[in-house]
Amino acid sequence: MTILVAVSDDGMQEAVVDTGVRLGRAFEQELYVVYVTEEETASAGAREIRDEIRADLEERGVPFSVAIEHVEHANPRSGRAVGRQLAEIASDVDITHVVVGHRSKALLSRLVSGDVAFTLAETAEVPVTVVPDPLASEQ
Repeated sequence: MTILVAVSDDGMQEAVVDTGVRLGRAFEQELYVVYVTEEETASAGAREIRDEIRADLEERGVPFSVAIEHVEHANPRSGRAVGRQLAEIASDVDITHVVVGHRSKALLSRLVSGDVAFTLAETAEVPVTVVPDPLASEQ
């Protein structure tokens, strides 16, 4: 069984991975960390982030694999589209849980683009842990 940990370049990568590691240890499950990107082919920057995540996880004592996943993000309501795509990835028979970050948006922004975490929580067939923005509590 595997926990899907979805990260991007939104500044929440560390908090989301930390939560995934804690859940992986608690449930004795492997982590499948996906770095989601709009790029159809992995750029040098995306590969660098993937490698940084791998290096970090090698020291954490939890089994893992790391991949780069392309998500379509260019249409209206793109947050909802990305959430549905992550739910589709999570529908793999080995995925038993999903961890994703959430950064609060203004109402207008949520209406225009949708929300990845909310859409994922609504559509995934497995439990979803939504990690709040750690910087939001400092404001």
